[in-house]
Amino acid sequence: MLHHALSVPYAEISSMLGLALVILWLWLCGRNLRELLTQAAFSLSGHLRPRPDRAMECALRNAFTQLDKELAAVLDQPIPRPRR
Repeated sequence: MLHHALSVPYAEISSMLGLALVILWLWLCGRNLRELLTQAAFSLSGHLRPRPDRAMECALRNAFTQLDKELAAVLDQPIPRPRR
């Protein structure tokens, strides 16, 4: 099937051999392919993303609050109430 698309004989075998070599290399390096794929899937979906530092989060919230106040003063609009 794949060799018809690539016009190369034994393309399926070479791709399987390449995959086998990558798995062997990971195994020899001490990495588990299942853990690696699981961690990649979870990090893409956001489950393994670390929570931001509490101090940094508070500093960013304060900075955006100050920015909102300054923009409201510039635009002569009422200051929005902070949500909790």
